Amino acid sequence: MKSAVLNSLKSLGIAGSFAVVAPFANAVDLIDLGDFPAWFTDAMAREVTVANTSDFELTALSAKGKVPGALSLEEQEEGYWYYNINIGTGSPVECYVFTEFDGPANSLNAIIKHNLQGAEALNGKSLSGQFNYAIDSGLTGATPYLQLDTLYMLGEGAEKVSGVIKAMSAQTEQSLQICTHNEIGYRATFRSVFDAFVEAFAQPHDAATFFSPVYRVSINGMPVGFSREVFSVDSDGDVGIENYSAYIFPVDTSSVATSDNVSTSWSRADGSLINANQYAIENSTLASSYAISYNEDAWYVEGELQGKAISGKLDYNSWLLSGLGSYLETEILKQSDKASATFHMWAPDADPLSALEVNLSKIDSPNANFKLDMGALVMEFQAKEHGIFEQGTLSRGALKMQMELIYLHGKPVLP
Repeated sequence: MKSAVLNSLKSLGIAGSFAVVAPFANAVDLIDLGDFPAWFTDAMAREVTVANTSDFELTALSAKGKVPGALSLEEQEEGYWYYNINIGTGSPVECYVFTEFDGPANSLNAIIKHNLQGAEALNGKSLSGQFNYAIDSGLTGATPYLQLDTLYMLGEGAEKVSGVIKAMSAQTEQSLQICTHNEIGYRATFRSVFDAFVEAFAQPHDAATFFSPVYRVSINGMPVGFSREVFSVDSDGDVGIENYSAYIFPVDTSSVATSDNVSTSWSRADGSLINANQYAIENSTLASSYAISYNEDAWYVEGELQGKAISGKLDYNSWLLSGLGSYLETEILKQSDKASATFHMWAPDADPLSALEVNLSKIDSPNANFKLDMGALVMEFQAKEHGIFEQGTLSRGALKMQMELIYLHGKPVLP
């Protein structure tokens, strides 16, 4: 849980570096259609019933299912597949599959830029304007997704034309799916195709995975990303923890900042850290990469930050809290007579060469029963059974970040 929180706290810092687009009348739609002509609002309301389905199978990734519309494979290279899906509208839904990618956020934004270039080439007109139309994060089945829709204009004056690119991304197992539709309207229709396409790739949790939560992250009520954790136990009783998070932040009305964070770590059953690796890609550039391990009674860190090498030994050489430990210790404190507990954890986003002191305390609030103090950052959150984080809020100046549990598999208790 704390790894998910810290990745999200980092996202708040990223958002704080840019102008905040406000106010939003709706957490998803960023543009008021009341300012648009009737033809546009009518077009945005269009939907279509897709009567036919296609049998879809990608053996290399164990993907199989049924997808609305007529699906055809248009391009294929090593680790890449590109499909068109005819749903009976002027433009097909386009779906991409990657086994090598920068993450759900950075790759989604790259595909949108690619589609805008395609629109320019198709219409023979230059891009004259674009706006962030809609943003969202949530679940398709048990898989978290990101959404970013873009309103664009091509050409000038009487020759100007408008369009909307709807785009969604989701990471399943070790592959990434991105679907787009370059046509005004058909939002629910497009979503149904995306859901079915992603579902074909979704795999059930394996027997070793005993706990996996997904958290939705919002800033000032606007959904900007998600964080997902997967906990598995090996034959020695150690716990492997995978965490990936993805965020898209509107910088202003026409541009976004993107961030994808991936961490893998190992924990003992008692919640103490064995080792960890973490990297972050921001705006399609590797921003940081770190690894920590324990040797000869000391914690050593190797990595890089913005292209510069990072190497050193922590001043602290004792027990570090793992992602599993954060759940275990929350439940222990909840069941005890103590009012608070203090731990140390490795938080490279705060300082890769230090052990962060974390104070967890009980509080009595309508929406929270715990407070997490991490240096200058404080988060109040609700945790009930097994220390599972259900919702939390962190405020920093005019920004308010909310996290909420939107999917849960199992519990943080070893089988």
